[in-house]
Amino acid sequence: MFHWYGVIVGIAAVVWWSMAEYLEPKLKKVIPITLLLALIGARTYHVFEYWEHYQTNTSGVLRVWEGGLSIWGALLLGGGYQYLVARKSTWAVVTPLPLAQAIGRVANGVNGEFTNPVMGIPWWGMEAILDLVLFGIIWYLKKEWRLGVYLLGYGLIRLALQPYR
Repeated sequence: MFHWYGVIVGIAAVVWWSMAEYLEPKLKKVIPITLLLALIGARTYHVFEYWEHYQTNTSGVLRVWEGGLSIWGALLLGGGYQYLVARKSTWAVVTPLPLAQAIGRVANGVNGEFTNPVMGIPWWGMEAILDLVLFGIIWYLKKEWRLGVYLLGYGLIRLALQPYR
């Protein structure tokens, strides 16, 4: 079965990967592992978050095509790995991240998820807009500031929007 959600998330990953490698070519060897670990972390976090469902449905744990990824797990495992092995290049990995996240939120919209309104805009759309603003801010910052501003900025975005989710 064809899923637009998967296509759009795939586009988001390609945009992120392409931009990160463009900004820092030394990341060619690190990014594939970072992306794989991000996917594993995203699924693992989701499974733990909904453990009550999966403890009685263990065969569903690996069925990613049925839904269930978490940005927090992706950031923890993929981002943690990247930071450990290529700390000086973290700025290049972080720079396109909010752009990729905005694209990923469009996938949520296509899926009909997170439709609660925030100032008249569906939740997924408001996060996509704010992610694009964060991307614009990060793009113009010094390399040394990008990780901190991303973590603070995305944390504030989610803190502000979470009650509407």
